[in-house]
Order: sequence, then C-alpha cells, then structure tokens
Amino acid sequence: MQEIIKPWFKYLLFVSFFGVCINLIYLAVPIYMMIVYDRVLFSFSMATLYTLSFGVLISLFIMGLIDYFRLRILGQAGESLAKKIMPLVMMSMHTDAAGLVRQGYTRGLDDLELLRDSIVRGKIFYILDLPWVVIYLGVLYIIHPLMGGVAMAAVFMVSTFQVLLKLLEKKRYTVADVTFRANTDFVQASLQQAEVVSGMGMLPAIIEACDNQYKKALGIRSEADAFQAGTGAVIQLLYLTAAVAVFGAGAYLFFTEGITTGAIFASVIIIMRLFCPFERSLSGMKDSIEAMAAYKRLKHFVNIKNPGEKLLLPEPEGNFSAEGIILALKGKTVLRNISFALEPGESLGILGPLAAGKTSLCKVALGIWPKTAGKIRIDGGEIGQWPRDELGKHLGYMAQEPELFPGTVAENISRLQKIDSEKVVMAAKKAGIHGMVLKLPQGYDTRIEGSGKNLAAGQRQLISLARALYGNPRFLVMDEPHTYLDDAGLVLLLNALGFLKKEKTTIIMVTDRPNLLLDMDKLLVIKDGQMAMYGPGKEVLNQLANKQQPQQAVGA
Repeated sequence: MQEIIKPWFKYLLFVSFFGVCINLIYLAVPIYMMIVYDRVLFSFSMATLYTLSFGVLISLFIMGLIDYFRLRILGQAGESLAKKIMPLVMMSMHTDAAGLVRQGYTRGLDDLELLRDSIVRGKIFYILDLPWVVIYLGVLYIIHPLMGGVAMAAVFMVSTFQVLLKLLEKKRYTVADVTFRANTDFVQASLQQAEVVSGMGMLPAIIEACDNQYKKALGIRSEADAFQAGTGAVIQLLYLTAAVAVFGAGAYLFFTEGITTGAIFASVIIIMRLFCPFERSLSGMKDSIEAMAAYKRLKHFVNIKNPGEKLLLPEPEGNFSAEGIILALKGKTVLRNISFALEPGESLGILGPLAAGKTSLCKVALGIWPKTAGKIRIDGGEIGQWPRDELGKHLGYMAQEPELFPGTVAENISRLQKIDSEKVVMAAKKAGIHGMVLKLPQGYDTRIEGSGKNLAAGQRQLISLARALYGNPRFLVMDEPHTYLDDAGLVLLLNALGFLKKEKTTIIMVTDRPNLLLDMDKLLVIKDGQMAMYGPGKEVLNQLANKQQPQQAVGA
C-alpha cells in the first residue's frame, strides 16, 4: 500500500504549505487587536483603524481562498487515490472469493470510500497543525513567560485527555464496527435466501437473531459514545478554563507588570486558536478511527504487487492435459493424482458421487484454484504462463449455479464487455436461445434484476450457456449444466454440444445424465478425489454397466 501512496505525497506537500500559510495569516488577527487596543484607541486615528481593518479583512479573505484551494487539492488527492486503488480492491476481493482459502473480505469498496472521505474532508491531516501548537506557545511565551506557562499546562492536560480518549475509543469503536458488520453480513445472507426464509416461516427467527446482534452492537457503540461525550465535556471545560486562566493571568500582569490590554486579548485569541487541532480531532475522532481501520484492512487484504506482464501466446488450438493433479484444502487432500488428456474437439465427461471432487477439478482445470502439485497444460504450456485476462477470452465456464449480473441480457452474454451485437446473437444462436430471448419483454435489452431472479432458473442457465459460448472459446468447462433444464432445455444443450464438436471446441463436463454421457469421447469417474475409471466413453460406460449387473443380481 505504501508503494501506491508514495506518489501521492505531492498532495501532502501542497496541503502542508497551505496549512503554514493559513496559520501565519491567522496571526494577523491577534496582532490587529494588539495594535488597535494599545495604540489606535488612544490615538483616536480613524484612518489607521480603517487601514488596519481593511488589511485584516483582505488577509482573512486570502486565508479563505487558501483554505478553499487546500480542500480542492484534498478532493483531487482522495479521488486520485481511490481511482488507483479501486481496480486492485476489486481484483483482490474477487480473487479471495474465488480462491481456495477465503478470508471473506467483501467490504473493500466501503473501506475505500471511508478512506477517500477522510482525505477529502481533511480528517487525517489535522495532525499537520500540531507543530503550530508549539509555535503559538512560543508566541505566548514571548508576550510573557507566565502566559506561556499557563498555556503549556493547559495543553498538557488537554493532550493527555485526548490521547487517553483515542486509545480507549479506538478499541470500543473497532469492536462495535466488527459487530455491526457481522450483523450486516447475516442480513445480506438472509435476503439472498428470502424465498427459503419466507417459505419455511423462518422470518421471526431471523429477526430475533438480527435484533439480538443489533442490540449488542448498539450497546457497544452507546458505551463508546457515552465515554466520548464525557471525556469531550471535560476537554471542552479545559478549553474554557485555559482561556479564562490566560485572561486572568493577563489581568494580573496588567496590574503588576504593566502588560497591555491588547496583549491580553491577543493572548486569549491565540490560546483559542491553539486548541483548534485538538477540538477538530476530537469532533472527528470516530471518523478518523474508522478511516484508519479501513486503511489497515485495505493494506492487509488488497494485493498491490504487480505480477508483471506476461508474453502473449498464440490463440490456443484446444489441446488440454492434466498431469498428476493434487489438491489439498485445509489439510485435507481433495484430489489425488488426477491425469487425463484431450485433443482439440474432444469431450470429457466427469461423474461420481457427491463430494467426490468433481467441482474442485473444474476449478483447478480453469486455473481458478491453484493446484498443490501436478501440471495443467493448454497446447503444451502450463496454464500459469498465460495472461489471465487473455486466456479468459478463449475459455468458457458454466458453474453449478447459473448466477447472472445486474444489467441487460446482452450485457450478460457479452461477459459485461463492450457489446458486439453480432457476437452476442451468434452466442445466443449457438445456445439455441435466440428465440427465447426475443420473447422477453425487451428482448436482448431486458434488464436482469439482481442475479436473475426475474427469470426462471432454466432461462438463467441457458443464458449462462450463451455467455460461456461468447467469443468462440476453444476450451469449455461445464459443471452440471443441466440442473435446471427441462426436456426442451436438454435438447438445446445437446444441440449446442454437437455444434461445438464441429468447431473442435474441447469440452469438460460434470454430469450424470446418460443422454449427455453417451456423446462424450472420454469419461472420468472420480471417487474420494481419486480416479476410479478413465478411458473412452463407451468402454467406461460398459464397465459401469457390468459392475451394476452383479449388484442387481445379488439384490434380487
């Protein structure tokens, strides 16, 4: 993260320079009061009063302009940083969501917005004003050592309370934030399964669980707010006490050592300005704590390492091989020594019992999950040698659940890329759904709500088939593509497979449907993550049939 922020320090330099200008110009106010109270009031010179007042007003106007430009620079800084980090945040979240070991980090954009907002509003730059506390103390000491001593004592007490408050509040607000987030994730999960919740009468239990968690989070947040309110009241009392103490010390010096009334009022103005950094940091403490927590999460979860550009390889022909694939997950071996090879246009059917490792093999074959050992090769080269985005153009994938994206049907088929009407229609025709799409309310421009809840499950699955076929992929992986298809849908799937066969598209399909297995060139049976059978489709089917016949005879 530091590597990304380094070029951004130029904004920090400008902000620091403008901060120096603002604090220097502010000194014009106490100087103005000293001159007016000590000289102008006794000289009765209206011209001098007008001139000084006009000069101070011009100074304050310039200070306002500088503050405006400082905020504009902070806005540009926050926008620049957010634009640079946002693609990395999205990449990291998607990599984590598709990864073998997931950390469950889904709040990247929320954290990025918290960080951007704190920069735009200058909340994390209040610390830049702290050196001016020393300068203002020096000015007060120059006016009189007693003034400086009283101000130093007040600053010491305020800063002590401020540090104590921050240490205690950081823990409280962090715990509250984690609790609120956990409750939010639970609510999101319940909304995604709203039909199940409604159908089985689970809503009261969901509400009760959320209510208990929410009350717990509110309790933690309430304690933090109450503590901040109490400590803040003490600090505000110290502010006013310090101003009164400085004023009282000035009055005492006026009677004993002849300090001027102008110096007294100037000292009071300086002491109030001196506490501005503390007051602003106090009012924005919660936001600052949340912003720093967001920064730490981004730093921990977001991968900013540039993998470097890989050499673009020629378009693959469709040769695919898996050599001794081993996959371990959380100390458990999921796949053991899986090997097979496919020529361009060949198809492989994968079957086996539940939790045998079929879906895991599909994800390893696509490079979604990193294998523990072995090699996945496309046209002789390991899959890792391909630039991921470039290779994705030549791959098609149908996951078990046909999830779509918010947008139009055309946008989903085109994989959210710039819509090429010819390619979209061609993919739909290959999948046999061109007529089905035209019957939708707006055809290809029909909006998909959420992940496709306004469409039937079979329609979503056929649209995901068209998406997998978009761009004429050379290699296609389908994980139970028939789950939600009726007989008519199965016919469309079979026709699509026949079309792909003619185009010499290499296919891997997880299925247990006999009418799909019959057309597979090769079959792979997996049990407990191991190869139970592998070979030409008809031979494997005959072996399976021969195994079932004795079992049926024994059962009879």
